[in-house]
Amino acid sequence: MKKITLIVVLAILCFSCLKVKPKSVKKDTNKVAVTAEIANGPIEKIEYEPYTFDTLLKDGFHLSYRAYNDSVTNEPLQNLTLVKGNKDITILNETSRPMLHKNLGYIGADFTKSFVFVQSYGSGNPSEFQLIEKKTGREIKSGVYVDSNEDNEILVYISNLHKIDEQLKIYDIANKKEINVNDFKNSKCYKEYPEGLRSCVTIDTVTNSKITLTIKDEKIVKHYKR
Repeated sequence: MKKITLIVVLAILCFSCLKVKPKSVKKDTNKVAVTAEIANGPIEKIEYEPYTFDTLLKDGFHLSYRAYNDSVTNEPLQNLTLVKGNKDITILNETSRPMLHKNLGYIGADFTKSFVFVQSYGSGNPSEFQLIEKKTGREIKSGVYVDSNEDNEILVYISNLHKIDEQLKIYDIANKKEINVNDFKNSKCYKEYPEGLRSCVTIDTVTNSKITLTIKDEKIVKHYKR
């Protein structure tokens, strides 16, 4: 009799256990909301993803990449801002997002007090640049980038591309001297290549007294006094 009673009690207990509902899991709504807010509209001052190109400059300067939504139109935007420490100096460029980072800009050459800020738009297209003074963010020169020598602070570029007064130039940053170069206009590169001199002229060597440019494929070498 005792065995039967014990079996009945155990059966009732087991049945009761089956009827108990599992506890519901409460959703963390705050966490979901925060995640969505970050994904849809990053705060302007936050650098929230790595930039494709190097952003560090000499003397404690750097480029800060920022992605955000326009406060009026809600359009997704991105910019590169010139910064030293925690101080913003100037916004160098702003474009819609997403867009290739090379379109937004990158460091073409880093000199002591200035740097070359370049934008590229695909193979065969000219690479536009601005020579920027680091301390103020002021534009010193602009045009189409050809070549540079960081150690000796030399920049070669083309001004007024595809215009009557198009000119290949050497800018000696250290000496603040500019040289107009007309020695390559008889080259095959200048006459026959769609990209012209920007695709073939390079800096060969630089000394304290002279700058040497070359078109290596045509074995043309020219020297210029500093």
